[in-house]
Amino acid sequence: MSVQIKNPRHKNEIGFVLLILAILLNSVGYAADPNASWTAISIKLSDPVVVARAPVELNRAAKGWGRWQFPHLSQLTGNRLQVRYSLNPDSYESVGKSSGQAVSDDQGQTWQQLEPAPDSEVEEGILLPSGDRLKPVALPSVRGEELDLPESVCDFVCSYRFPRSLYRRSDLPANCQGWQFARLKKGEATWETEQATVNIPDEIFHLTDETRRGLTPSIGKTEKVTKGNLPLPYMWGHMRIAPDGSLWGVSYGWRLYDGVPRYAPLFLRSTDEGRTWELQGEIKFVSNPQIDPHAETRDGFTEPDYQFMPDGSIICIMRTSDGNGHGPTLLTRSTDEAKTWSAPVGYGKFGKTPQLLTLKNGVTLATYGQSGGPGYFMIRATDDPAGLNWTTSLKMKVSKPQPNAWDTCGHTEIVPLDDHSALMVYSDFNIPDENNIPRKTILVRKIQVEPSE
Repeated sequence: MSVQIKNPRHKNEIGFVLLILAILLNSVGYAADPNASWTAISIKLSDPVVVARAPVELNRAAKGWGRWQFPHLSQLTGNRLQVRYSLNPDSYESVGKSSGQAVSDDQGQTWQQLEPAPDSEVEEGILLPSGDRLKPVALPSVRGEELDLPESVCDFVCSYRFPRSLYRRSDLPANCQGWQFARLKKGEATWETEQATVNIPDEIFHLTDETRRGLTPSIGKTEKVTKGNLPLPYMWGHMRIAPDGSLWGVSYGWRLYDGVPRYAPLFLRSTDEGRTWELQGEIKFVSNPQIDPHAETRDGFTEPDYQFMPDGSIICIMRTSDGNGHGPTLLTRSTDEAKTWSAPVGYGKFGKTPQLLTLKNGVTLATYGQSGGPGYFMIRATDDPAGLNWTTSLKMKVSKPQPNAWDTCGHTEIVPLDDHSALMVYSDFNIPDENNIPRKTILVRKIQVEPSE
């Protein structure tokens, strides 16, 4: 399977291509650069390979939501690959619990199942310049009933209709710090857990009562939440080595903007290989109803991924989908090392856990999906050093949902295989097994990309 947009060589052809691209891109709120030079990108997909299948009896709709889905893909030492996936319900109660895992020694062609394990015991982590490996550790949530809670700074009902209260990190007990990591020192065989120092001005945590779903979204019209789960912060997104050799990471958390709670991507930077982190910048919520009709009532910008681009800038794509329904994936760009960001523009019509990856051949890939809707994942590519003009898009279909079953969780992750290819992990809830029984399934596919001459 491949998609190709030919390189325009004649003036009339250029004008036609510009017109078509402008129409397509403006339809999601993104204006193309008419002065840019575009190169066609060829995208080829391998056949899907099964990584793991859920038990036959597992419900493939709401009752089984969260289990055998939300896959993560990472590179291990020795060119091995690892997929992790959730075995538990989609709840703050599940944070820190064991996940399923499988490894591959042949670039994803075959997979071996391992025993489930929590994050702290899973072999993965970014390779640091010193030779150490570092990985974030998601700790179990703390129960609000077990805490002597301070005054909240905001009480509200989010878009998913749960009541939440926000608390200043500085007011909470010492056992509510979060931000733990595990380090495997060069030449050693044992991971050591360590507490990082993370400096985020005005950092706030949230306490959510998931037993009271169904309330009307509002701010200041619900009582202080004292029961439920208080998730501890950790490095949710990718850690990457920046061009200057420093270590970066991204997460997202609740912030208060003029008294209104919104999720915001938080960019963190470390110059001591992850022992201390400083807030480098954040993407503040901006409402744009022209891009998203539900913008005013969105919870904010979530599930960010970022990439250091060849021109020296940073781009970030992020999710807006929440309890209001599907929302667009947005793109924003920074030219001052994440201190400030351009106004987000529409990048895709939907998107959960959007991912970015720049291969050594100069092609940047993006992948994203959505549960309960479009029926396909998007794979996009560009060789624009700024990451602004995306010439190629490919729809990768998932199975048609069956009665009492959803289609996919919508999550993806991609890692490079070589200079010209990457591996993508995703889920499909309706893949027949050897007995033709549909089961929730974790799969991978190889993405081969080449700029056209």
